Amino acid sequence: MADEKPTLLEHEWVEFSARVRRVCKRSAALTLSAAIISFGLLIASITCVFALRYIVVPRGPASLSQDLVFDYTAAAPVARVSFIPQKFANTGESKPRKGRIVSAKQNFDVDIEFVVPDSEYNVNVGMFQVNAKLLTPSGKTLLERSRPGIVKYTSKEVKWLKTIVWWPFHALGLIEEQQNVRVAMVQNYKEDSESPFTDIEVTMKPHAGSARLPQIYEARAIVHLSMNFVAKLLYFYPIASSFVLVGLFWSGFSFAAFVSTVISLLIMGSKIDEKDAESPMKPDEIGKYARAIADAMDSAESSQAPAHTTNGMMDEGLRRRNVSPSS
Repeated sequence: MADEKPTLLEHEWVEFSARVRRVCKRSAALTLSAAIISFGLLIASITCVFALRYIVVPRGPASLSQDLVFDYTAAAPVARVSFIPQKFANTGESKPRKGRIVSAKQNFDVDIEFVVPDSEYNVNVGMFQVNAKLLTPSGKTLLERSRPGIVKYTSKEVKWLKTIVWWPFHALGLIEEQQNVRVAMVQNYKEDSESPFTDIEVTMKPHAGSARLPQIYEARAIVHLSMNFVAKLLYFYPIASSFVLVGLFWSGFSFAAFVSTVISLLIMGSKIDEKDAESPMKPDEIGKYARAIADAMDSAESSQAPAHTTNGMMDEGLRRRNVSPSS
């Protein structure tokens, strides 16, 4: 029993099992390689997103606001305010203040907003001029702009209609008869790396041919960063935008890796075919394979020989039984 050779079916099963094991090992290796490459691409995507945020997204607050207090003792009221908080209450400074409210090379806008009452006086004033200076901590003028402001006109009929509609809120003091006048003073100004902007000086002047200025409840200077659409998404929605960008980068890198792998496999396959075509089989290899085929055929004939012998003996016995005794 121990000397019995395996049958053909058992031999094929052994070969099939070995082939399945090789395929499983190769599949596991490819899966592990793909997982490692995918994890590396994920790390690269996260790194790219962090680099993009560092380059595109500005640092610091997106908007700063300071109240303006005008001096109405002058013919042209002036208000100056600093966006850097004072360290002490007294304003006497022996040394220039240091600081920066906007990152260097960052673009920003400056607006002046007035809250004025909806009065006939302001409507009659109409147009007025606003002058603004951007200053350094030492008082150096970086930029000076002058822009007109105007109080919007509202007819009496519209005023009465609004009063009738909103009279409960007016009675409770929730709505006041006022309007906001916003003047865009500076657009897309780039912060200087050597001379930072910290202070602003605003002057109100009447228009030509008039000496009247509008009555105001309050005024403020607003500095807000200039950002494009992508920068705004990254700034105001940091978590959601980061996840979306990581997914986009990861998908792009994975697709590029897949395409490059397919192209490399096609190139390698073509090179292998060319190599096989250029290097034909040597004569000794042909003789070796011919001898192997001949041995296989001889073993097949020898295995079939007993069957032929048995068949011949059976045919001879049948012929003898069919011979008559008379013959």
